[in-house]
Amino acid sequence: MRYVGEKDFDNPAGDQVPNRGNGALIESQSSGTPIFLFEKVSENPVEYLYHGRVRVVDFEHNYRPQKGKKEYDFYLERVDSFAEDIGSEDGGESEDDLAPHQLQEINPETREVPNSEQTIEYTSSKQEQAIATNEHETTVKELSARLEDGRWECKKTQETDILAKSDSEALVVEVKSFNQENDGDQIRKALGQVFENSYRDVQRRGWSGKDLIRCLGFSQPPADQYSGYLEFLQKQGIEILWREDGEVSGHPETTERLL
Repeated sequence: MRYVGEKDFDNPAGDQVPNRGNGALIESQSSGTPIFLFEKVSENPVEYLYHGRVRVVDFEHNYRPQKGKKEYDFYLERVDSFAEDIGSEDGGESEDDLAPHQLQEINPETREVPNSEQTIEYTSSKQEQAIATNEHETTVKELSARLEDGRWECKKTQETDILAKSDSEALVVEVKSFNQENDGDQIRKALGQVFENSYRDVQRRGWSGKDLIRCLGFSQPPADQYSGYLEFLQKQGIEILWREDGEVSGHPETTERLL
């Protein structure tokens, strides 16, 4: 599970710091200090539910786009049988769909095979599609305008949302719209497309002599649970931009590099 660290009580609006509870959780990795997890379930009267003993598997200090500051994400693992499934908002535990899954043996014979033909149906809302398309096009327009305020000349192709160049660089931006439920899926799609389009519209265009920069652009700041993943992508050379309150923003290192 992911547990969000506590604020800096001397500077609540600033980055979280490794003191008090945060420091204790960090040090527990080396000290082996036991950690017992409680969840507040009632304010009046104040009541807590005990979930058992846990340990810190890993932690990250991640930038939160919607808050403009860094917070600690502690990834916890249960070490006893008392724990129950839990999930809550900031300042506590939450579901983590990027947590590592259990290792399994590779055995094709265990795969499931349907006994009969199955029909899969789905519905699609034209209104929702239109909203997503408008969000996408608005994001492309605003990101392009902001990039052109700097050193970039922006165009697009049939596949690439923004193909920009400077004197020595080529920039490929894949834009996706979020609806607060599809962040993970859209990030995965964008990653595949930005690599394919880098080959198609940079390598095959004869721009291989330029320094290639890949970037993901989003219609709004990603959800907090993806902060660590986006930090990881940025360190691998994938830049991150998004729209926020009518402005173009992004990962701090990305905005410094591109804008």
